[in-house]
Amino acid sequence: MKQLFLFLSLTLLFSQAPSRPAPDFGPPVRGLMQLTGTFGELRGNHFHGGIDIRGGVGRSLFAIADGFVSRVKVSVSGYGQALYLQHPSGYTSVYGHMNRFRADIADTVKNLQYRQETFKLDHQFPPGLFPVKKGDLIGFIGQRGFVSGPHLHFEIRDTETERLLNPMNFGITVADHRRPFINAVRLYELSERGQVLSGRDYAARERSRGQYALRPDTLWVQTPTFGLAIKSYDQQDGRPNFNGIYSQKMWQDDSLRFQYFMDDFDGRQTRYLNAHLDYAEQRLNNSWYQRSYCMPGNELDFYQMDAAEGRLTLAPGQATTIRYRISDHMGNVARMQLVVKRRAEAATLLNPVYTYYFPYDERNVINDGKVYADFPLGTLYEDLYLDYDQVTETTDGLFSHVHRFGRSTTPLHRSFELRISPTQVPDWLRDKAIIAQCDDGDAPVSYGGTWTDDGQLRARVRKLGNYAIMLDTEAPTITPNRFGQDMRGWSSFSFFLDDNFPTAGAARGLRFRAEVDGQWILMEYDGRSRRLYHTFDGRIRPGQHELVLRVVDDRENETVLRERFVR
Repeated sequence: MKQLFLFLSLTLLFSQAPSRPAPDFGPPVRGLMQLTGTFGELRGNHFHGGIDIRGGVGRSLFAIADGFVSRVKVSVSGYGQALYLQHPSGYTSVYGHMNRFRADIADTVKNLQYRQETFKLDHQFPPGLFPVKKGDLIGFIGQRGFVSGPHLHFEIRDTETERLLNPMNFGITVADHRRPFINAVRLYELSERGQVLSGRDYAARERSRGQYALRPDTLWVQTPTFGLAIKSYDQQDGRPNFNGIYSQKMWQDDSLRFQYFMDDFDGRQTRYLNAHLDYAEQRLNNSWYQRSYCMPGNELDFYQMDAAEGRLTLAPGQATTIRYRISDHMGNVARMQLVVKRRAEAATLLNPVYTYYFPYDERNVINDGKVYADFPLGTLYEDLYLDYDQVTETTDGLFSHVHRFGRSTTPLHRSFELRISPTQVPDWLRDKAIIAQCDDGDAPVSYGGTWTDDGQLRARVRKLGNYAIMLDTEAPTITPNRFGQDMRGWSSFSFFLDDNFPTAGAARGLRFRAEVDGQWILMEYDGRSRRLYHTFDGRIRPGQHELVLRVVDDRENETVLRERFVR
């Protein structure tokens, strides 16, 4: 009923939309527009909040409507360089991964960075500083931030609520005559509380244009309750990308049991993606199944119909017909039909091996003196049978028992507090101690940590897995990439940065500060390549200079590079 209430509330909200001025949006690029990512597409730990528009570095970007530049954000990851335009119609457009802003905006941004002596920037502008008209040049496509290739990440948001809206609903379209396609279905046997007890995959094949079937087309279950998930993708004209679908509908016999349309979502709910998809399959096999039912702890509000949970039941020996309809935004459709039948004999499912039983709708705590783990309400999407143990390791570099909390393929919505008692940490090295996730076969990841009054190291973590106390005493490394003693005529110089521990949670990544002749200079950082670079902009005059570059990690280990050069 919760989903029904939210659906009716949103319906009422958008039924009042005509009181707003009708938006008159143009495209953010000119010429051929092709997508490499669709709205609501499944990404790591989040839904894609916009559309990705293909384009080479330097392709021009334009304001989609009258308004003003309201915000600029510069970061080492995420959208890299992003521009926000606020429009009088009540919407905000966002342009991410930009290579360059328009000249007057770029100059203001750089002046702010020098004034604040920081590369990272998140700044709000007043309405009158940078007004724009529809079609005005605002900047150029790039590949900054967390990105695999040059493109524009483009969003439309409701300015008041910041709800993310599908740009394809605002007249921004691409050529698309291709149907979505269906790869496979996954069948889950469920407990009475909706917990997954088992799962099996079934490959799909296209029998005729847009019509799919499984091998075999009859699936068998033993439990009274079951659920399904589907692996399907979409493609537009002229592009090979496996993009996200727009709509999923599922019927049981003649009853519509599950549906959603990817028109909008609340960005604060985006991590519930890990309940919408099969998280373990995605992590283990890079296989993106979308569930056709709600996990018990899933609070996404874009599902529709009062039967949005989509959990299905059968009596012993009963059969039911399931029909799917998958569509893209242009109305191209793929369909599939299958039969699910419950076996007449009683189920013989194996009992899980576990140490603790965690209900999804309660707070859960482990506290045995050597470890304390506090999982707040809302951490789990379903009940968890947690297999926990402590292992005494003799491996060099460990300063506690290794605490094994189930598997990292179990999704957690919230962080939990973890405290670990050390076996021995020298007093003079206590400030170098970290809580590290040290799963078998993976490099350790630092979550940092602070000491409690009773001598435990504490951090907040967001994954299950293996944790122990380690020490981080190594300073970061600085390796010249493009640097010379004589840089007359050069446009830039650069270095590579590296550290022995990647970081997560509250642990800080590498921090850096560069000065030339005692004055701060702007160094830009590309997190993917770990490249730190400076572009000469006239602030460093011709002559002899000294560069001092300091790089510090989360445990305050520092490397200082000093080099003289001629400009």
